[in-house]
Amino acid sequence: MKYLLLVIGLLFLLPACAVESNTESVVGTSNENNPAPSATQVATQVATQVATQAATQVATQVTGSSQSPQTLPDISYFATNKSDRFFVDFEDIIAGHPFVGARSPRPHNDAQVYFSSSDSRWKNAQAPSDFPAIYAVADGYINMGESWFNNVVDHSNSTPPWWHVAYGFTLRVATHNGKSIEFMYQMEPYMIPELVGKPKDFYKQFVVVDKGQFVKKGDILGYMYVPSFDEMVGSKSGSPHIAFSFIKQPRTVYAPAIFTEDVVRKFGNIYRNPIEGWESKSFGNDWNRGRGLPDAMGWMISGEENPFNDNEVDVFLYDGIKDQQLDSVAMVYPADLGFETDKILYSEFGWGDAVLDNINIEEDWQLLFAGIGGPMTFSIQIFENNSVRETQVFELRQGQNFSLNHTDNFLGGTSEFSISISDPEGWGWSIAFANREANFVVPGTTRDVSPLCPPECPPSPNPYKLRGSD
Repeated sequence: MKYLLLVIGLLFLLPACAVESNTESVVGTSNENNPAPSATQVATQVATQVATQAATQVATQVTGSSQSPQTLPDISYFATNKSDRFFVDFEDIIAGHPFVGARSPRPHNDAQVYFSSSDSRWKNAQAPSDFPAIYAVADGYINMGESWFNNVVDHSNSTPPWWHVAYGFTLRVATHNGKSIEFMYQMEPYMIPELVGKPKDFYKQFVVVDKGQFVKKGDILGYMYVPSFDEMVGSKSGSPHIAFSFIKQPRTVYAPAIFTEDVVRKFGNIYRNPIEGWESKSFGNDWNRGRGLPDAMGWMISGEENPFNDNEVDVFLYDGIKDQQLDSVAMVYPADLGFETDKILYSEFGWGDAVLDNINIEEDWQLLFAGIGGPMTFSIQIFENNSVRETQVFELRQGQNFSLNHTDNFLGGTSEFSISISDPEGWGWSIAFANREANFVVPGTTRDVSPLCPPECPPSPNPYKLRGSD
């Protein structure tokens, strides 16, 4: 179970939602291995811990409203009564990823949607309402913390250190055993307002509801500020996004399996096929969390991350029971790795260990190899001087998620070889050899504007990551 220390009255997974350290390469080469990623980031902010307020089935606070208190259902209601209102419009987002659970190669405790900083709609926006709208996914009550418009997302333990400011709130939509169940909305533009001449409370104008207010499904709650590239901080591998999940007060995180099958299918299509392509200037490393995954609001979920029951769920679409029959395998097929399909000379994909014998490629080539998760190794074997020489070309380490790796031909005049793949967990792999002239754009290399900082970010006003590492 993932636990989070909470700021009073609000549950925001600030560190967990940020780009992790931005030191991990998206595309590796035969001369460098991707560094081993850390375990799932869990919020470590030292915050005042609130005593859990006993939630009742009938909410009793409505700010600025004369209507009667509304009864909220048990969370089990949403196991079979799904919402058809996603929290943003699909035409406003360009990528995303589902809740990647504790049983995945590299867990992450929220789902996310991403926005384009090169979209002319946001570049030309004048008022908050010109930016992407954010909607209530169900009837419920708004909950906010005191600093909801100025939440520091700290990376003081990064090299070099940096931070940014998020804003957000939760929507109390259900209860369970006397505890509130809330849908988390956390907006992360990757900007420090004061660094670009904006006031500290700049994000206040982007939320149009108040704490305690009752809202109906489909109501507009606020807007997502999408910064220009020259307003952003962090790295060229960060992407403005909204993080979302279910939270049970005070600190239990659930996969946000509240949406209809039609909504989930649309979401899945976007996270497998980003609207601007993988070469988008707005690409972020975290997009890889959803690459190749099946349609789902949660993937490889533990029983403790399941809001409806204690079942482990590989693909979370329904009620945690019907889902047991769904196909959970993930795959990025060779034609989708990045080469032009008519330039591919040899390709293969599979799950688990494999030996591919007697490969013969006469042309000069280049290679893309993708793995859904580690541990995994890719080696090439050639026969010379009456013996077999094996060279390990790529490696995904334990705890590493999707990785795309590229290398040019390093075999010289040798055209015959074999391939050995070790994939003990059976996460899945994909290979494409293309001729030397094939075009390939490395994801994350097209952005031509550097972030404002780091280096030389101002000191974090809340360096909780440094305190957490003491």
